[in-house]
Amino acid sequence: MKIAMIGAGGWGTAMVSQLARQHNDISFYCRNPKVRDEIQEFRENRTYLPGVLIPNHVQVTGSLKEAVSGSDCTILCTPSKAIEETAGSISHFVKPESVIVCAAKGLAAHDGLRLSQVIEKKLCLVTDRIVALSGPNHAEEVGRGLPAATVAASRIPEAVQIVQDIYMSPTFRVYRSDDIIGVEYGGALKNIMALAAGVQDGLGLGDNCRAALMTRGLVEMTRFGSHFGAKVSTFFGLSGMGDLIVTCTSKHSRNHAAGILLAQGKNTQEVMSGTNMVVEGIRTAAIVHDIAQKENIDMPITEEVYRLLCGEHTPLEALDLLMSRAKKAESEMDLPGSGSMD
Repeated sequence: MKIAMIGAGGWGTAMVSQLARQHNDISFYCRNPKVRDEIQEFRENRTYLPGVLIPNHVQVTGSLKEAVSGSDCTILCTPSKAIEETAGSISHFVKPESVIVCAAKGLAAHDGLRLSQVIEKKLCLVTDRIVALSGPNHAEEVGRGLPAATVAASRIPEAVQIVQDIYMSPTFRVYRSDDIIGVEYGGALKNIMALAAGVQDGLGLGDNCRAALMTRGLVEMTRFGSHFGAKVSTFFGLSGMGDLIVTCTSKHSRNHAAGILLAQGKNTQEVMSGTNMVVEGIRTAAIVHDIAQKENIDMPITEEVYRLLCGEHTPLEALDLLMSRAKKAESEMDLPGSGSMD
């Protein structure tokens, strides 16, 4: 089976390293010539994931045609804002009925479409085997071979089973799901909550505050996803609660790190210009805020993160507004198929 990895950031590099332990025919597309030359010379992505070996049999290329042509499984691991363009670019080379995996976490800017929806539009004449991969998977640990688990979700059962077979290893466990809506929303929205967690840690507000924030953040994620047809139970699995926990607490979380900088008084532009990594939560917060306003979905944490990013509130003002909201019961809103939760 030929596998193509599109995107040579930290996560793409980690997955290539992990997959190469079990597969011999892997192409690794790297758009940046500097990073590509670095990988070819040192078999290491020193820019985005230093210390992780990329085996010699992985074919590094700057040609999408070379990477994708004949591939049985193509994995898209670019920043979320580039997924639509990338899917369109590979549409001429994708083999009919091949599996397309979206390993990015975010939403499309226009209309807030899920990334699988964007990919489906671009590849509808070629394949419908589109799978979302999401879970608590920091590149720094997966690349080193530390144990991890994730979720593969699709409307096409055969596609999920193929991805499960491709990825499963003694150190990387893959679970199946047919709720691609919930899996994708979980992966996108947890980044907003990680920004908030970074802010509260940057302010030194303590463990109790973090626990409350993560719990109420999970409520918001569930509320939003269920509004669009996601299963409530999905948000209590790896792609929801699991990813939320690791992104809100880990030293590897770029969204959490960005939140700490916001707490220190940095503005959004300063945070973004201070890293070569993509902070997906910043972009996602604006998209989700606009959707929530349009759909009348109550998202108080998301609202304050958005206002903080826009410079409308300081971190302490955002905290005060969240803590002084009207009194309510913990469980007062019915979600489909879940009983009551607020």
